[in-house]
Amino acid sequence: MAAPARREMILETAIRLFAERGFRGVTTRELAAEVGVTEPVLYQHFPSKRDLYHALIEHKMAKSQALYDQLDALFAIGAEDREFFQRLAHLIILWHESDPTFMRLLLQSGLEGHELREMFFERMSAKFLRRIADHIGDAISAGRLRAGDPQLVSYAFCSMIGHYALDRLLFPFRDLPGVSSPAASRDAVEQMVDLFLTGLEKR
Repeated sequence: MAAPARREMILETAIRLFAERGFRGVTTRELAAEVGVTEPVLYQHFPSKRDLYHALIEHKMAKSQALYDQLDALFAIGAEDREFFQRLAHLIILWHESDPTFMRLLLQSGLEGHELREMFFERMSAKFLRRIADHIGDAISAGRLRAGDPQLVSYAFCSMIGHYALDRLLFPFRDLPGVSSPAASRDAVEQMVDLFLTGLEKR
């Protein structure tokens, strides 16, 4: 097997095993055996576990490139705020559902207090939240949205949609709104965006 293909196999296998057993439940010997290589071959690709963890994040970013391209396009088209947040919500849901194994890996890293969670936040989440916050800040400055901390508003919106997306993965047996069909999902997103933009309090 060529080196790039072997490296790809190691990363995919590592994601699967760590997601299934946790980081403490998988040794480098077990990972090498699962891939069908020796530990020295594994170390040729990833000299340390930290190198492997960094590579896992880069691997996920590469797999998510199409979604990032859609996000870039969303910023570029200058959509009105309601349409912007609706499209953003669908991208967040799609990101969660496009790779359930990686989502499980993140949950494992959180449960174990593993360093991958900090790597992921610094490399992916923080940048994403800052871009949304910048857009929200521009909307506040233009008077389209009421005054507030753009970073907190960004976090609140992404947390609402992200938790909804995570529930869809964790509890597929629940009668969650918006799960039964694509049309129902669109309705759920529209309602959540409406709640986010207008709130529940009668004025």
